[in-house]
This record gives sequence, structure tokens and C-alpha cells, in this order.
Amino acid sequence: MKRAYKLVLFAVLALVVSSCNDTEQLGLLLQPEGDKIALRMDTFTVETQNAYVDAISAQCDTSSMALGEFYDAKYGSTKAELLVQLAPPVGYKFAPDSLNPTPDSLVLYMYYDSWFGSKTSPLELSIYELNKQPLVYDQTYYSNLNVADFTDQSILMGKRMVTSVDQTLPDSVLNDNNYNPLVRYKFSKEQLDRFFAIPHSAYASEEQFAQYFKGMYITTKYGASTVLYFNQIDLKLFYHYTYNKNGKDTIVNTSIVYPANKEVRQLNKFSHTDVLATTIPDSVVYAKSPAGMFPRVTLPIGQIRRKVRSEIGSRLFNVNSAMLVVEATELQTGTLAIPVPEYMTLIRRSKIEEFVTKNHIPQTADSIAVLGTYNSKTKSYVFDLSYFLNSEIPPHYVNDKTDETLELLLVPSSVVLSSSGTITSVRALRKMGAVTLRSGTNANSPMRLKVIYSGF
Repeated sequence: MKRAYKLVLFAVLALVVSSCNDTEQLGLLLQPEGDKIALRMDTFTVETQNAYVDAISAQCDTSSMALGEFYDAKYGSTKAELLVQLAPPVGYKFAPDSLNPTPDSLVLYMYYDSWFGSKTSPLELSIYELNKQPLVYDQTYYSNLNVADFTDQSILMGKRMVTSVDQTLPDSVLNDNNYNPLVRYKFSKEQLDRFFAIPHSAYASEEQFAQYFKGMYITTKYGASTVLYFNQIDLKLFYHYTYNKNGKDTIVNTSIVYPANKEVRQLNKFSHTDVLATTIPDSVVYAKSPAGMFPRVTLPIGQIRRKVRSEIGSRLFNVNSAMLVVEATELQTGTLAIPVPEYMTLIRRSKIEEFVTKNHIPQTADSIAVLGTYNSKTKSYVFDLSYFLNSEIPPHYVNDKTDETLELLLVPSSVVLSSSGTITSVRALRKMGAVTLRSGTNANSPMRLKVIYSGF
């Protein structure tokens, strides 16, 4: 026993001697009791509420133009429709009339590299010409836009049934790395002649062309099991002309491509029906995209302030860590399970419009928005809100407004990373996504904020 005591004593003396070489550590050891840094840890439950979303930005990314409809017994029905402008080849010169240019076909190509839902359930696509007001390039549109403002749906350009996986193709083609799924539609001769009759002067600019062809409204009339995500849409006009060479007529076959690209507008309309036919229990909240439900999270800022002051008195204050734990539950399984969003943005409710229109990018330290990534092992998102709290409770905080709260929204999001791993874009998720989250009143594991703070 004496030997053990001596060993402990020697260890303590060695620690003290080595500490004397570091003036800062020595200072800490010699500090009066009242001057020591006070380090505390507390856990606060938060209030939560289901919140429906009116709209997000309608402007599509050309890599995710959504079209289709999907019904889920838990989360309701989501429908995605498209309004698409086409860019003409500005300055294009047709063969002169003396060479008798003649139209052959007008074909729409809609390519997609991903989809959600059933691979065999049919989906009927209907294509209408926009015949009312045009899409304005620099105007902000929202995903709850009124289609009737742009078309009366009196000009049906065409319709056809499709499936997400082309059942007419063999597996060898479908599994080929070079295979690019697409929806192809050949328009009628009537539509071909009408399009070919657009005057050549319209090719002077996108604005001139839009006076003669404003674009297309593409919707679905049948099927509620599939959503396609188009990454390229092209309209292609095939025609030929004839010229005489060495006394012999020669036919030249050519074509023009009208892409839906960044030079013109592509808009998504999202709508939800049969949403939440059953009452949501108080123990959970739902997050759903696109433009479905963004749960509201209310932080008890006043309660945190009271607790801080009761622990550290009048000392200066700093939040070292503040982790909001958001746990998923009741996860769906099966081939038609709606994917859990990979990312979630926690953003001030007052800044949501700026986020859906300007695509605000959360920084490493940000008091507007914080990004969380889904951890499939822990089945949770974790958000570091230390910067939030430090901005809400400054170091020289005076103890007033103790009943104040801060309202935030949880937004399913998509993230684009650079080659170096830097975040270059954060947007409200435009693809199907849904997750059930434990609420602030969940009996098993409530949504909570774990705060480590110090006074000095």
C-alpha cells in the first residue's frame, strides 16, 4: 500500500514540475477559485411542429427536371409537371427556297439518368403548347405557379404512355453502360408543318423565337407510381433540300436542335394531394420533398439564457458546442420506399424565402443556416448550432428577454460539391424524399439540443 502511495505522489510531483515549464498551465493551477473558467453542459428539449410548404423556386436545374406522380399512403401524393422553353439556334440560316427545303419530322427527346418509383407501371405524358403569356427569363417563379397563366391547354401537341424502364429492350441493352434512357415522341405532320412554318426571322434571338413558339407544358394524366428526372430535353427538326450538281439532283438531309438549356427557362410545378389523410402523432414530425413539409423547430433561447446565468453568473459567456440531434424513426422499407434525404438544412424561418430563391449556402460558421448530413448508422442528423447561440447570446449578454424563442425550419436539401469537396450549391431538394423524425415531445428520445458552454 505504501509503495502504491509513493508512486502516486511521485506522479503528481512530476506533473507539477513539468507544468512549471508552461506559464499558462501554471497560471491555471494558481488561479483563485472564483477566477477559474466555469465549464457546463446542459440538454434542452425543443418544440417541434409539422409545417406545410407553399412553394420553392420553380427554376429547374437542367440535370433534374422532374415529371410524374407518386402516391404514398403515409406522405400523400406528389405531382411534378414541367414548363419548358426551347432555345433556337440563333442566326441559323435555312436552305433558300430555291432548293425546296421540305420538313421530314419533328421529334422530342427527353433523356433521364434517374427515376423513382415503379419500373413497370405506365405513365401517360401529355404535351401542350404554351399559348398565353411567355416565360420571362429574369423573373422569379414559384413551384405553385398557375399553369393557366401560360396555356389554356387547347393545343395538344401529343401524348404517349411510357414506363421508367423500357420493357421492349433486352437486359443486355438496359445494362450497357452507354445506354441512356429516354422518352422519344414523334409529333404529327400537323405539328411538324406548323413548327416548320415559323419564319426564318424568328431565329434572330431567343426573344424573337418565343413570339412564335413559347414552349411546352408537359404533364401526366395517368399513373401515380413513377417520377422521372430528366437531365436533357431536345426538340429536333429534320428536313431535307435538293440541289443540282453536275446536272443531277442531290438530296441533302439535315436537322436543327432546339435544346432546353440555360439560355431559356425550365420550370417545375409541384403539387400535393391526399396529404396526410391521417392525423400525425405528437411524437413525430414529417419532412417531405419537393416542396412538401419542412418541420418547424423552436429553440428555447430565453430558457437557455436563464440557465446560463444561473450557472455562470455575470461572467463572459461562450458556447463551445451546441448539437441539435434529429433522429429518424419509422423508416420505410421496400423497393417503393421514398428515399430519406441525404442532407437537411436547418434555417431561420425568417430566411426561408431567401433560401428557396437565392440558394443560400451555409458556411462553416453561420447564424442563418446550418447543414446536416444523414448518418445511416445512427439514423440521425446532427446540427452544430454553436454559432447560432453565440450570435443570440453575445459574450456581454444582459439578462433580459428570457422568454424569447428562435424559430427554424428543417428543409430536405441537395448539395453540390466541388472536386476538392467544397460546397458550391445548396438547394431545397427537388427530388422525392421523405423522413419521419422524432419530435420534441417524443417519449423515447425527444429532439434535443446538447450545449457545452463556458464562463470566464
